Amino acid sequence: MLLTKLHIRGLRSSAIWRASKAESLLQKGDYFNSTLSKVVANGLINTEFSKTPSLVDRIKKMTEYYTTERLPLQGHMTLIAYEMLEKPENVTDNSMYQAEIIACAMELLQSYFLIMDDIEDGATSRHGKTCWHLLPDVKTLALNDSSIFRSTIHEILKQNFSGPLYTQLLDTFNDAYSQVAIGQHLDTLFSTSKDFSLFTQANYDNIVKYKCTYYTMRLPLMLAMILTNRADEESFKLAENLCREVGDLFQMKNDFMDCFDSESESGKSGTDIQEGKCTWLAVKSLERGTPEQRTTFTTCYGSWDQEHVDTIKNLYKDLDLIALYEEEQRIRYKIFMQKVQALPSNATPTPELFLKLLQMAQAGQ
Repeated sequence: MLLTKLHIRGLRSSAIWRASKAESLLQKGDYFNSTLSKVVANGLINTEFSKTPSLVDRIKKMTEYYTTERLPLQGHMTLIAYEMLEKPENVTDNSMYQAEIIACAMELLQSYFLIMDDIEDGATSRHGKTCWHLLPDVKTLALNDSSIFRSTIHEILKQNFSGPLYTQLLDTFNDAYSQVAIGQHLDTLFSTSKDFSLFTQANYDNIVKYKCTYYTMRLPLMLAMILTNRADEESFKLAENLCREVGDLFQMKNDFMDCFDSESESGKSGTDIQEGKCTWLAVKSLERGTPEQRTTFTTCYGSWDQEHVDTIKNLYKDLDLIALYEEEQRIRYKIFMQKVQALPSNATPTPELFLKLLQMAQAGQ
């Protein structure tokens, strides 16, 4: 679903739409990846890691394996949000490089989550490659590797920022770890319990809130607001409210693609049915199904037997969940747009920024 022509015209008529320094940099092919490599290399200098060359090599390998193989969407969002929120006179080469460092840390954070998610879900592939934890020289070391990856993010922040700014950034990244960890706990709890009475809309919404919403758009916005000294409780609350709608849209699509595409948009092989995940499709199946269909669901869901997997997919089709998904996506998108249009022009974040980030997110899906 794309922005309406009216919204596009409105954006194009403003200076914000025109090519910015951040967008120009991002269009230069491997610019982001080369910056990321430099940020990681510099972040490891004079650390305990630097005393073990083999470990430095491993961190660089992890960075290349998990971070440079995908579109750095959240990193791009962070840069664009920074430039749109910052006063023009404050946007310098030095300030942009600081924003780039945060964008790189944002992408490393995403990689950390992906490594952990693949381990916990028993995934076999990501972005068309074998998952990190399945590589011959990794295996059980994957958990230690993920811990090292998280520490690398901390070192990068510590070496490049100081004072109250460093404290704010560190607190924000720590909040991200906590939020996603809660989401992962709920996700795993519901899928391993085999108690399908837990597959409710309320429980699903909680999974989305913690596991997806926080870093889909809200985290890039928060980081940009901190960098531009525009972070306050009212702005954070506004960002959280609107980003919740986007998080719902994203997770619904992720659930849908996991089932009806050979490899989901996340780049991970789809195994939600086999793992018994509490997904939007599963919740709606139990809500809409007849007693007989619910019995079919509870009998076959959470099984790796391909016949059972096919039965669940056919059940979703029989319940017309594809049409329901498309309708709910339209409704949620409309609600989001109405909330954005109702914002005052001087709101922080601005209506233009929300529209721009949503457009980027849609283009990256």
